[in-house]
Amino acid sequence: MTDVLLTPAAPYIALSIAAVMLASLGARRIARIRALVAGFRPAIDGATVARRTIIGHCAALALGGLLLLAGAAAGTLTAAAYAAVACYIVCGLLWPRRPLAAARREQQLLRVLTPAFAAYVRISLAGRESAAALLRRYVAHPVARTAAIQSLATEALALSQQQRLRPFAALRVVAQARGCRELSDLTDALAQAEAEGIDPTDAVAAFQTTLEAILRDEFTRLLRRRTLYLLGVSAVGMVIGVLGNVLFVMTGGGSALAVLGG
Repeated sequence: MTDVLLTPAAPYIALSIAAVMLASLGARRIARIRALVAGFRPAIDGATVARRTIIGHCAALALGGLLLLAGAAAGTLTAAAYAAVACYIVCGLLWPRRPLAAARREQQLLRVLTPAFAAYVRISLAGRESAAALLRRYVAHPVARTAAIQSLATEALALSQQQRLRPFAALRVVAQARGCRELSDLTDALAQAEAEGIDPTDAVAAFQTTLEAILRDEFTRLLRRRTLYLLGVSAVGMVIGVLGNVLFVMTGGGSALAVLGG
């Protein structure tokens, strides 16, 4: 065993073992990401995420191996190992999950903007405005804060013209592709009312009130949790500061300052 470890091929054997271990980890992550994609957002293709995971792990293994070999040749193996680990984290873990992270951020943004959009739809419908007219008026003046739902409404108008769908039915199709459950529920109610020819104002108002209450409760819990976290960090910092001052005085730091002052 000692002879094997001392042979010139020992680094390459270690790299091969590490490559097999990382490939096994990548295969497990592919299965986990596929399961996550299946229940997360229909617009994200599981094969695309799996392909990005395979490419990222291959790139991480290649770049990490080159960095380790270069570090071994230059005598800076420790720094090269740190660089190889950072390369694996970026290429093998962070880059493949970028579509999922972007979709999750979009879902959260759409969820927050849904009550305001429901209020706009309810007021427009109460004014006897047609579905196509209210969607066109909603996207007439682009606003950065509501750009996510405005782009969704623009896609719905284009889909309605291309496939001859009712405006709210097209909006439901586009909203379901985003995977936001609250927005999908709202568009389902609107499309059903549009198909049956009834007024959805009361249903939209009840939906808006319920969702606003849910978001308010979540924001209150988040604020309370952040406040407790801030208090905990402040308490730890204060304890560390007091202990540091006590240790400074006990180890003769005051006399050292007196000597410097004199």
